[in-house]
Amino acid sequence: MGTYIYKAVDSNGKMIKGEMEAASEVDLTTQLAKTGYLPVSINFKTQNPQSKSIFEMNLFNTKKTVKQEAVVVFTRQFATIIKAAIPIVEGLGVLAEQAEDPVLKEALKQIVRDVEGGTSLSQALAKHPGIFSELYVNTVIAGESGGVLDKVLMKLSKVMEDDFETRTNIMAALRYPIMAVIALIVAIVVLSVFVVPQFAKVYMDAKLELPLPTQVMILISNLLIHQWYLVIVAVVGGFFGVKNYIATKPGRFFWDGLKFKIIIFNKVYIKMTMLRFASMLSVLYQAGLPVLKTLDIVSLTIGNSVLAKEIETIKRDVADGKGISGAVLNSKFFPRLVGYMISVGEKSGSLPMMMDSLCEYFDMEVKNAIKNLTTMIEPLITAVLGVAVMGMALAIFLPMWSMIQVLKR
Repeated sequence: MGTYIYKAVDSNGKMIKGEMEAASEVDLTTQLAKTGYLPVSINFKTQNPQSKSIFEMNLFNTKKTVKQEAVVVFTRQFATIIKAAIPIVEGLGVLAEQAEDPVLKEALKQIVRDVEGGTSLSQALAKHPGIFSELYVNTVIAGESGGVLDKVLMKLSKVMEDDFETRTNIMAALRYPIMAVIALIVAIVVLSVFVVPQFAKVYMDAKLELPLPTQVMILISNLLIHQWYLVIVAVVGGFFGVKNYIATKPGRFFWDGLKFKIIIFNKVYIKMTMLRFASMLSVLYQAGLPVLKTLDIVSLTIGNSVLAKEIETIKRDVADGKGISGAVLNSKFFPRLVGYMISVGEKSGSLPMMMDSLCEYFDMEVKNAIKNLTTMIEPLITAVLGVAVMGMALAIFLPMWSMIQVLKR
């Protein structure tokens, strides 16, 4: 048994809040339904920070993290152990001994101790939010309640594995553009510091009227040579300024909305986001969680505040007795295909199957988009490099041509 904090709507449409002890979130949902309440959100009540053990305070309030692939491997192994009917404590003990990541190893040992002490698996996992996300914990809760823990864990491991593979492939696709941009910056710095000053001295002695590209290049050269510390301060300050702005709620909302508009990358990002949405919705729905709770978790774990706001609209429609598909079809951020597939799933009673079909479709689309990403970026990078090189060449040689004309006359 554990204590849960809930928000629910009564028969008159009034929002109420409260706490209740229950074996799981599904059990709490059933208890609330018997009293005529429609649950909107349910959260496990965490410990008072002052009452945490020394182990938890020292290990899990630090900046240490666990690599995603380590959690994926653990999840797949754990699902196999449960399917083989091996006791959870015994299986976790084996996995703890085999774990190579030291943070994951210590966390699993603590989870084994908690489960042996009578704590449920989901509550033991919830004590380590730096390793096991809210999506992970709620999936385990649903699996425990429905007796299908092995199936939902296997499904969850597939979702996590696909997400990790997608991120890795994107970084591989961006490796060339990043190296090209770094090379361009290095070239500009080298030319500005070692080459431009020599030409600038000659041009100044000749008292030539310098064209705009040359003036800009000399200005950059003087900044890098004489005020280099101001350049560093400006770059570092700009970086942290943007980073801190994005960390704010308005900044995050602006940045998340911008991701849908960036040329070339927006198509890949939309497909990735839809894959995550369909995957999480499928996992949680098949695990037996209530629709409102499922949408609540999806909105928190989708990774985009703009889409999270759209999902809040979907939740309100569902709470009013409407379906999911209506709000999805009316949203400008969800492709029409997603709304149509959800609509078919709702009408036919096969929403999980439709979500699995969407997962397969967007998984294929994401892989194809990532393969084509480098092909699409290369012409853009080539154009940028060409413009930059041409600009530097004009800045250096335009005054020289003027000098040649003067000498001829």
